[in-house]
Amino acid sequence: MKKLFILTIISIFTLLVLSGCSNMLDEMMPKDQIPQSQLSESDMEKLLNGVYAEMEDFIFDFYFDGDVKGENFKAGPGFSLNDPMLMAPSTNEVLDMWQKAYTTLKQVNFLVETYESLGNKETDIAKRAGGTSYYFRALIYYNLVTRWGGVPILERRTYDVVPISPEADVWNFIVSDLTKAEALLPEFSDKFYVSSAACNALQARVYLSLERYGEAAQYADRVIGNSNFALSSSSEEYANIFVSNTNSKELILALANKRTSGLLLFYQKINDIDPTWDYAPSDDCYTSLYGSTSIKEGDLRAPAVFGDDNTRVLKFANGSDGQFVDNEMPSQTPIVVARLAEMYLIKAEALGNSEGLSVLQDFMNSRYEEVHLPASMSTVEFQNQLLDERHREFYAEGQRWYDLKRTNRLDLFKSLNGRDYLMYFPIPQSEIDLAGRENYPQNPGY
Repeated sequence: MKKLFILTIISIFTLLVLSGCSNMLDEMMPKDQIPQSQLSESDMEKLLNGVYAEMEDFIFDFYFDGDVKGENFKAGPGFSLNDPMLMAPSTNEVLDMWQKAYTTLKQVNFLVETYESLGNKETDIAKRAGGTSYYFRALIYYNLVTRWGGVPILERRTYDVVPISPEADVWNFIVSDLTKAEALLPEFSDKFYVSSAACNALQARVYLSLERYGEAAQYADRVIGNSNFALSSSSEEYANIFVSNTNSKELILALANKRTSGLLLFYQKINDIDPTWDYAPSDDCYTSLYGSTSIKEGDLRAPAVFGDDNTRVLKFANGSDGQFVDNEMPSQTPIVVARLAEMYLIKAEALGNSEGLSVLQDFMNSRYEEVHLPASMSTVEFQNQLLDERHREFYAEGQRWYDLKRTNRLDLFKSLNGRDYLMYFPIPQSEIDLAGRENYPQNPGY
């Protein structure tokens, strides 16, 4: 009988993932339900695996958005990109991203609710499930708040209309979830699973966004001091961050992407071998992003990112001829969520142009053949150097648009043309129509 019960709950969870119906567990076969508090450890593992799969889809769907709007790309042969910044409440891409976030959130909240209903929360699997669910929920909301600002905060699955909360409340919710996650998650043991180090990395990123610089530096330093991680120091090591079965010590968290169906293919986005890929490097990036300056020469990342063909990006090697490194299984390119380089750059930025200069020097020593940082820099000079490093380091990793937004360096956008309102995504009009304008007020400018 227990096997039947377990099969029932697994089948229902699968239907829930496919349908996105938040109340399906309450409506289907109530006589056969197993209370969430009575799920076995095996059931919890299956729920965790399902949530990891959902998060792979979510992160992949959001992955290149910050590069498109950050002007890192131009249109490839299979896509049109006339105005990378333009958005409207009726734009399908905006609606798709909003719905993807909240569909994924339903699955994560199911895991949150399961953990919170457990009678015994002290087992390893219970703590791992709870910590992972809080971490993933914080990560979803980080992606929402950085784009939309205020959004509905859903702590539970519900059919009720939940009004949009102010942006500050969303940030506070993220901080609260990460605090909960930190108390539950295990130490780092595997780059493909959420750990306390992954939580600390996201905490550093969040506190930097909130300009809580002391805490940002503190959490970044925790990860930097973790002996499990080390910066890449050659072009080959940098390139191998982004290949299947990677053994890179740069990675704090990546999603394994080892699926046999519904493949998430990076190389169909920017590095395919047929004439249908979506994006190519923008002309400015291709010609000058990795160029030498009076401060730095011989960027080791350059050969791992761009090839001789100015329509192609090699960062996600596709296994064909002409790639910088081999990729044993291009369809299983890991989906990078957090890596060590970001922690150095967060710590440097958080410490500022005086104390942060030595941290920046340490980082740059791993990325260039020669570095000639001056003994001191003004605040603006230091910020320019940091933004340039982040641009080089995280090209095609989705960070450029928000980097310029959060540092208020809108002057570096070439296609913004005074449309500052585009720094917040529009609330999808169809969502406003369903929830009502009093619950979902439109962001200014749209």
